[in-house]
This record gives sequence, structure tokens and C-alpha cells, in this order.
Amino acid sequence: MSGPQKRLLRWRRPAVQVDLPLPDPPGPVDPESPLDLPWWQRPVAVATLAGLAALLLMLTVASQLSARRERAAVAALAAQLRTATLRAPTRDRSLRVVPNPRSWSAAPDVSIAWPEPPEMIELFMPVGYARYRDFAVTIDKTDQGRMMVLQRVSPDSNGDLRISLNSSAFGPGEYRLRLQGYTWRGHRVDAGWVRLNIKPRSPPR
Repeated sequence: MSGPQKRLLRWRRPAVQVDLPLPDPPGPVDPESPLDLPWWQRPVAVATLAGLAALLLMLTVASQLSARRERAAVAALAAQLRTATLRAPTRDRSLRVVPNPRSWSAAPDVSIAWPEPPEMIELFMPVGYARYRDFAVTIDKTDQGRMMVLQRVSPDSNGDLRISLNSSAFGPGEYRLRLQGYTWRGHRVDAGWVRLNIKPRSPPR
């Protein structure tokens, strides 16, 4: 061996085995002692997140129901506006209705579907049974009140009272027509009653 290699072997110490102390084995887990969990796994955090999710679900359902009610209200208002707006009729329609000479009938005397587009409806009401030369016609809507009063209406040569109505001025509902004859003194006497039912038209499927 050369000189440097002899000096390297001279300073190298022999390996010595050292016994290091081992850690103590883990003891039994106490079920009552709280575990050190991350914050998102703790029961309070889990319960809070579940509550927030339930609240968001309730708010979503409530907003959907509110939007549905608002859409229904808008559609109803649009229908009311269309009903309340007087429009020009597109055609004429004749309707013969026989008044009840005693009182209001138990059921409507005639029922028709509300015309759309509007029509000019001409009512023929035979009053030949009542010996009056002139009549007054009062039209009331059951859920709204008085709609119209016609005075001094004379029957034609066939003994029919004829009045023309724009259907756009009369929306769906029940209308009651009260006929009164004029005496020679100008007093009005009941002479007939008519119940007219205008049914809303079913929407197309």
C-alpha cells in the first residue's frame, strides 16, 4: 500500500451497534375522549352544512312556487285585460231567448261559449204574452253589479224585443236580464226574467 491509503485505514473506526429506545406502544383508545378531527369533519360543521343545504333547498322550492304563481297571475291579468277591452266584432250572431214570465228560472235559460274573436250578439226575446208597448231592459252581472239599463225599447212586429250586444263588453259569467213594461202612467211593471250564462272557452290542448 501507498502512504495515503495506510493513513486512511489508520483513522477509520470500527462500526459499533447502538441500541436506540423504541417508542411506547399506543394505549387503549378512550371512547369518551374527543378525536382531533379536521374542522369540516366535526359534528357541528357537518350539522351546519346540512342545515345550509336544507335552507337553500327550501329557498329554491319557494322561489319556483313564487315564479309559478306570478306567471299564473300575469296570465290571469292578461285574460282580464282582453275581456275588459272593448273590441270591434268580427261577425253577427242571432240568439233567441224566451223570458220566464213569472220569476228567475232555477237554471240559466241559455248558455253560450264566450266568443273569441268578439261577435255582435243580437238577442230576440219574445214578449207577446205581455201587453205593453214599451219595455225597460236591465242587465246585471251576478258578481259585479249593474251593467246596462235600456229604456223605452219597443218590440218589433213579431212581438220580439231586439237588443244587440258586443260580446267583448260582456266577459264570462252569469247575466240577469229583467224586463219591465211601461204602464200608461209611465210606471214600470215586471214582465219577464232571463238568465244568460256566458261560459269561458276551453283552452286548446
